[in-house]
Amino acid sequence: MEWDEPQPPHIKKEEESPYVKEEEEELLPLYVKEEEEALQPPHIKDEDHSIGQEGEQLEELEEFPVIRVIVKGQDEDEAAAVNHCGGSQACNLIAQITSTMADGGEIDMVSDILKHPFSKRTFPEKLDIVRRGRPTPKLVSLSQQGKGFVRHFQSSAYERYNWLTASKGHCKLYCWECLLFASDRTGVWSNKGFANLSCLSKAAVRHQATAVHLKAAVLLRTFGEPRVDLRLNEQVCRETELHNEKVNKNREILKRLIDCVIFLGKQELSFRGHTESAGSANRGNYMELLSFLAENNAELHYHLSTNKVFCGASGKIQNDLVNAIGEVMRDEIRKEVREAPFVAVMVDEATDASNSAAQLALVLRYVTAAGVKERFVTYEDVPSGRRADDVAALIVCFLEKYECLHKAVAQSFDGTTAVSSGLNGVQAKIKEKAPLALFIHCYAHRLNLVLTQGVSKLKECKIFFAHLSELAAFFSRSPKRAQLLDDICQLCLPRTAPTRWQHTSRLVSTVFERRDALKEVFNHILEHHDEYDEDSVRSADGFHARLDNFDFCFLLHAFNGIFEHCDVLFGILKNKPLDVQLCLARVKEFCDTIELERERFSAIYVSTVHILGPPSTQNGPEQGDIQVQYQQLHKNVLDNILCQLQNRFHDHKQLMFLSLLDHQQFQTYRSKFPHTAFSSLTKSHGTLFDLPRLKTELTVMYAMLDFKGKCPTEVLDFLHQKNLSESMPQLYRLACLTVTMPMSTATLQPTCSALKRVKTYARNTLGQSRLAALASMSIEKDFLMDLKRREHLYDRVIEVFLRKERRMDFVYKSASLSSVKKILPLTSSSGQMTQM
Repeated sequence: MEWDEPQPPHIKKEEESPYVKEEEEELLPLYVKEEEEALQPPHIKDEDHSIGQEGEQLEELEEFPVIRVIVKGQDEDEAAAVNHCGGSQACNLIAQITSTMADGGEIDMVSDILKHPFSKRTFPEKLDIVRRGRPTPKLVSLSQQGKGFVRHFQSSAYERYNWLTASKGHCKLYCWECLLFASDRTGVWSNKGFANLSCLSKAAVRHQATAVHLKAAVLLRTFGEPRVDLRLNEQVCRETELHNEKVNKNREILKRLIDCVIFLGKQELSFRGHTESAGSANRGNYMELLSFLAENNAELHYHLSTNKVFCGASGKIQNDLVNAIGEVMRDEIRKEVREAPFVAVMVDEATDASNSAAQLALVLRYVTAAGVKERFVTYEDVPSGRRADDVAALIVCFLEKYECLHKAVAQSFDGTTAVSSGLNGVQAKIKEKAPLALFIHCYAHRLNLVLTQGVSKLKECKIFFAHLSELAAFFSRSPKRAQLLDDICQLCLPRTAPTRWQHTSRLVSTVFERRDALKEVFNHILEHHDEYDEDSVRSADGFHARLDNFDFCFLLHAFNGIFEHCDVLFGILKNKPLDVQLCLARVKEFCDTIELERERFSAIYVSTVHILGPPSTQNGPEQGDIQVQYQQLHKNVLDNILCQLQNRFHDHKQLMFLSLLDHQQFQTYRSKFPHTAFSSLTKSHGTLFDLPRLKTELTVMYAMLDFKGKCPTEVLDFLHQKNLSESMPQLYRLACLTVTMPMSTATLQPTCSALKRVKTYARNTLGQSRLAALASMSIEKDFLMDLKRREHLYDRVIEVFLRKERRMDFVYKSASLSSVKKILPLTSSSGQMTQM
């Protein structure tokens, strides 16, 4: 019979072990040639470094997480990992090694080690395996046919050989020591497994006498014992402990600075004052808030009083903290976007408080586990020239930066951005990169404002709306002037009208109807000029003249009629977003109404002449030619509005599929499936769905009362709450797609007002990156506070803050090998000096 390993010629009995004499080292090459050839001298850097003890070292690591204790069997990286987390992650790491299960639910440790070798595991995993000890499963299925009998494996062999183990999965026997520590990974007892029961005793006796087994046994018994050659001296440990105590205090101080920045940012308050020197009555909000916190915080008070290196009051520190918070918020948004199935990009234009610089506010709309979210991300400067290619390239670059270009299903712009850069050009360029990104009118943009921004491309219209806006601001900026307006107009003009003039149609209607009353207000200011400042008198004189200007009154009359119909259309679009067919029908009716406005030119012109008289013809064309000019202006306004409507609602024809989740139609859909809407989805976004399964899931939803009356957002929440997103994945994707479309009335416009307030209070010298970060804290304050509650916000902000070189200590330190090298030389197990 052939043996897997050569049998020693002098073995007489199975129980005898001939290798108990000192001469065994001379006889060893004769009997264990195969395993001895596999034995290779270990290298100090390549061996498993695993020398254990049934374990008290892990408890030491957990109790002293700062002091780095390196033990046998643990390399530098593992030691750093264990000391850094203080052993707190050991349980998570250990759980990974129990994934291999044998029949009956028992852990087949041997199979798992064969699959994931012991030497490649982390030190906490190794330590746990050694602590558990060798598994001794009952191998009922391990048997061998003999001559007229069947030989079965007996569990008593485990007691006879204290190194013997087995795998139920492989149904073979192994050596526990060699399985863990043998350098030969191809041996019978360490890898292949032994199953020849007829000669088990002889093979076992022979194996336990080999050098490979003896070395592995020593390594197992000493695993986990401290390596004397790497003991840290008391001085290094003490220095490390003192350093980390200092770091902990510094980080607590930095957290209070972060609190101040977050508070001022989300409240849209300025940071710095005109004079920040000690003794000043008002040193700015940041320093005053910091001083207020220090009154009840002894550590912070001592730091502000004594520290000259890192006081935290400098403008540079404030800027760095603001930018760090903004970057953490953007990183979190990037994580949310990465997990979202679809994304819509919304672009709005905002101008700073001085009206000197226009910027694009970039907003992403997507679905998270908490529902649909609209996140303001950042501001970007409007490209010079406002060319369609440049604006589109900026938006595409933004989407690529946040890794969502391939997820984009919708794009939405306000009037200024779209018209000034070429609406068709921008949305077409984006569609080249994101074909599924439909151009959609966002209902957060009031339609009259969008059309106003569009017609402002015409010179006369831009001048008209500029004067109109200043007229509203004239009263809203002064309580005295607002009170005068209310006193003179009495009940004709509601007290709240000035605050509501942000809606263009309301402003046009108010000025058109109360023109004479407004003139009386301006006359009162001019007659009582001594009671008002020069700016009020100058403005009142200009507005009085403007209300008697023929161009102004002509456009006032024209837009008053247009915006009356526009507000009706906006109400339908706002309240019936899912009924796309109805919305498109109302848009068509509005376009027909605009066409009919052409016939009203004569009435508008005659009415204006009746009020003001004919327009001035001094040094100009004759009266008949002037009327033709106004008729052409009226035609250009109507053509511009019609062109905007056609472009803005062109892609809405592809949104018929939204009616699939129109909860008001569910009862109808039970008896008649909406094939038209389903075909629309097939054409526009069919590649994103398993259409046959989606149809089945929709049929089930229509038939079940659990979904009755639920709008798309409620359907999405229902699927989340009941854990049905995996059971009905296609319906879940459809709900995500539907709510991602910017068809709802989620507010976007406040981002612009927030920017103006931030820029008004903040210093003009602030950089663009800080402005975007401040705007993020203000606009997304709920998101910021949610991060502060559920995430390690402080640690993440500090991590970003420390990317720049700092003169203070903020990073924890552990006793590393580099410090040990300076203390004592390292010796190998043979006693020779070793160079690290």
